[in-house]
Amino acid sequence: MKKKLKNLVLVTGGFDPIHTGHISYLNEAKQKSKTLVVGINSDKWLLDKKNYFFMPLVERKEIIENFEIVDKTITFDDRDGSAINAIEKCKDLAEKVIFANGGDRKKDNIPELKHFENDKNVEFIYGIGGNKKKNSSSNITENFILRFQNKSFQITPWGSYVTLNKGNGYKIKLLKINKGGKLSLQFHNRRSEQWIILNGEALIELEGKKYKLTKENHIKIPKKAVHRIENIGSEELIILESNFGSYIEEDDIVRLDDIYNRVI
Repeated sequence: MKKKLKNLVLVTGGFDPIHTGHISYLNEAKQKSKTLVVGINSDKWLLDKKNYFFMPLVERKEIIENFEIVDKTITFDDRDGSAINAIEKCKDLAEKVIFANGGDRKKDNIPELKHFENDKNVEFIYGIGGNKKKNSSSNITENFILRFQNKSFQITPWGSYVTLNKGNGYKIKLLKINKGGKLSLQFHNRRSEQWIILNGEALIELEGKKYKLTKENHIKIPKKAVHRIENIGSEELIILESNFGSYIEEDDIVRLDDIYNRVI
């Protein structure tokens, strides 16, 4: 039986795409132990979090394991949204596991902390890589999306939209909603949607409930769910909309109410 290491430091994340903030995170974590283990989240975890991924797990894993400072990469069961399984795997490798959290994670938003709060062999450290992100995958994604703004936008009473990509059973659009703009109260018979707020402040009405969303927030709209978007902010509201279903054309809209007096 192979002897356990005295300790190791563990970092986890989607790393999709990897950026300078991740490099700072890994470099500072490495200073906490001779052994740096990187747990890489699954494609499903990324889909649940932001409804897309740029690179599949196999690509992200190969890139990270080629970093000189990384001693080992692992995949783990993240179906519960946490890194608990990654920590358990590392406990099999070392007597003590140091779980390094980035600058945006604190004691009140770490589910792993409660699970291991009485385990003396698991230590939690915070602010690794700096308390302010140098970059983020979301910012990189936003900048990538905004490059497409020179495409031909379809003008609507509430603003405009453009289709960025379309394939079998899916379509991705960029919506730009004017200040005070308000889409119709509507539902779709054959598609579900997910909205990611890229800029501005939105009031989302969904099945009779209202939600205020700002930059980087997202919400899922099930098929046949009654919904509406309104720009309640002081600037243009920009939304990345993903459609999924057997039929994703624009005429799959059933309007229940519309402030612009369009056909209901």
